[in-house]
Order: sequence, then C-alpha cells, then structure tokens
Amino acid sequence: MHPADRFKVIEADTLYEKLAMGEPFCLLDVRTESEYAEAHIPGSILMPLHELPSRVAEVPNGGTPIAIVAEHGHRSSSACSILAEHGYHHLFNLDGGIGRWPGPLATGLNGQHHTHQLIAPTPWLVDNFNSLPSGLALDIAMGNGRNAIYLATRGFDVDGVDVDPDVVAQARATARRFHAPIRAIIGNVEDGTHIIPLETYDVILNFNFLHRPLFRDIKDGLKPGGVVVFQTYLEEQLRFGLPRNPAHLLKAGELAQVFSDFEILRVHERVDSAVPGGPPCALAGIVAKKPA
Repeated sequence: MHPADRFKVIEADTLYEKLAMGEPFCLLDVRTESEYAEAHIPGSILMPLHELPSRVAEVPNGGTPIAIVAEHGHRSSSACSILAEHGYHHLFNLDGGIGRWPGPLATGLNGQHHTHQLIAPTPWLVDNFNSLPSGLALDIAMGNGRNAIYLATRGFDVDGVDVDPDVVAQARATARRFHAPIRAIIGNVEDGTHIIPLETYDVILNFNFLHRPLFRDIKDGLKPGGVVVFQTYLEEQLRFGLPRNPAHLLKAGELAQVFSDFEILRVHERVDSAVPGGPPCALAGIVAKKPA
C-alpha cells in the first residue's frame, strides 16, 4: 500500500468534537517554532517537519490516532507520509491546517500543557465513566468546563464552579456549542463564596486542584452511594515543573488515606502525561464511593 493511502483527512470541526467528546488523539504540530509559539492547538506537540525523520521514534506509536497539524495542510500531508513509511497507522491530516481550527488556541513554547486550555476531558474521568452513578454532578474548579461538558453530553445534570470569570465564560460558550447545558457558576470554594450543599450530588469531580479543607466538604456533599473522582499532582511533580507550592501537592498515599472510609473503586499514583505524547507529570487519582 502506498503511504499516501494509509492516512485520512479530518475536518477541523470533526477533530474538535472528537477531542471534546473524549476520543483519544495525539496532536502533532509540524510547523516551525515561531509558528507554533504564535498559536497552536492546546495539548499539541511541536515537531517541525524538517526534524521529523530524525525524531520519528519520539512520536507515540501505541495505537492512539495521530492528527497532524500544519499551517495549510501541505506539510502535514508530508508528515503523514513519513510516519506511514515508518509503520504508523491511524494517521489524520488536518484539512486546511490550523486556520480552520474552530476551538481555543494557546501560545508560547514553554513545553507545559496548561490544563485550563486543554480540550479533551481528563482520561481518568473517561476511563472511570462506567463507575459513575447517573444524576447530578459537581465539577470543582472546573476551568474551561471540559469535564463538566463531557458529563453533560452523557446525560448528567451538571454544576461547574470556578473562581475565574473568563474561564467560566469560556465554559458556557463551549457548552452551548455542544448543546451540553451546564450551570457554570463563578464562585470560590476556598473562601466560602461557594459552599457545597450537603448530600446533594451523585458525582463530584476534582481535577488539578488541591485545597485540603475541601475533602470534608466533598464527602458531605455526596449523596449516600455517590462517587468522587479526584486527580491532581503528587509531590514528585517538583521534578517536572509546576505547581511547586507544597500546599497544592499530594503526599504519596494521601488520597487513599483521606477516603479510607469510602469504598475505593480505583486508585493510582504514577508518572504520566496530560496529553498523549506530552511531557511527564506526577499524578495521583482516586475513584471512591460513599457508603450507602
């Protein structure tokens, strides 16, 4: 089979929707550093086309589909051919390039993926979706709403709260785009501006945020039989970058200890990446069910 026959073209709208709905994709940007720094899809990995032949082994090849991004779609077509020649499959060339991208864009070259800019829901939520009881959900410090919207598109009634008015506005706009009604609330769960009501929620999410006094509020806010899905950074994250404040980093084994009075459905502590092929980070996560 000719390499050009081993990749497909994907529309920008389609890629955006697939990412937002939790389908796994590795986004590979093959433009120059200056082009990438000016604007790129959040979570995409920079690998300029002229470097690709010598760095092809750095591209994830575990079966995750790879969407190639260029300015207009020409360099990305060449990159697809190179990867196909090296045995890669599930390759997609972004039709028309980044100019047709309908979603948010990030800037800079710092190598860190800012979680409030990412489009796809957190994999820990997607992987554990089938463990969740249906009903009313709360997303604490929801950022741009990617996890709240994921639940809303799957039948949940969702509240999302964040202290930043700009990201709340972004969450509302994205929710309208995907016809996923959420109650996006501006509020501060740290200072009591927003108080989690008692025994109200079937599911409570907490991602990339740590305020230890909230552990009790989360437990109290769940209905009997409700489930908490929690994931944030470990102290080991100091090896890799932000955050660096010890108050925002979990100790090893802390989540299992905090929720020892719940039924622990899944727990992990590992070095992983926020996006396929992205930089490593040290994460701890738990899925735990409140006793009935």
